[in-house]
Amino acid sequence: PYRRQRQMCIRDSAFKAEAQFTSDASHELRTPVTVILAECDTLERTQPTAEDYQEGVGVIRQQAQQMSRLIGQLLHITRLEQGTQKTCMERGDLTALAEAVCEQQKMIAPEGVVLTCDGPDSVEAQMDVILMTRLLNNLISNAFRYGSGGGHVRVTVRRTGSCAVLSVSDDGAGIPLDQQEKIWQRFYQVDAARSGGEGTGLGLYMVRQIAQLHGGTAAVKSAPGQGSTFTVRIPAE
Repeated sequence: PYRRQRQMCIRDSAFKAEAQFTSDASHELRTPVTVILAECDTLERTQPTAEDYQEGVGVIRQQAQQMSRLIGQLLHITRLEQGTQKTCMERGDLTALAEAVCEQQKMIAPEGVVLTCDGPDSVEAQMDVILMTRLLNNLISNAFRYGSGGGHVRVTVRRTGSCAVLSVSDDGAGIPLDQQEKIWQRFYQVDAARSGGEGTGLGLYMVRQIAQLHGGTAAVKSAPGQGSTFTVRIPAE
């Protein structure tokens, strides 16, 4: 009876994880699917030149690649949460990682927004590089989305005692105190209208999950009209 009960619990857990993954995937993939369908519709309704056709195919390929990355990342997170896949920890430089991610994010920053990265020459930590890259991309994208137009987004790395500390700050509208814990929940958005339809409410949930998988924490300090600072602490090397 005990074995049967345990097997039923395992099946129930697997079913819930699959259902949650399906829900997460449907939210994350909504935007690229919409772009692909719109681009296909445009190519079918018009008589595109060879240049237009190539441009359209490029857009479709880019969105399909994004979908592939999102599916892989969602699967990775789900497996990590279920304990079926371990993190790939290695000694790495958090400062170098932050600088590399910021260079990529500068290419897609909203017009007028200034992104800076500050930190010492090196802050080493045991980390899963793919997951930490995802974490930082989520925080920067969130700052772009909810920061002020023409404002600043600042990424900082430092070492405090035995912790490697990563912070992302913006000078946007800030988050009311009564919502600052809710933002870490799946699908919760402070103001969905401000996301321009791009937010899914999964980014910050993933940030906290990744931080916890590294034995660390993720927190926010914010006040209305004073911007927000998201801080992740993980054990330093």
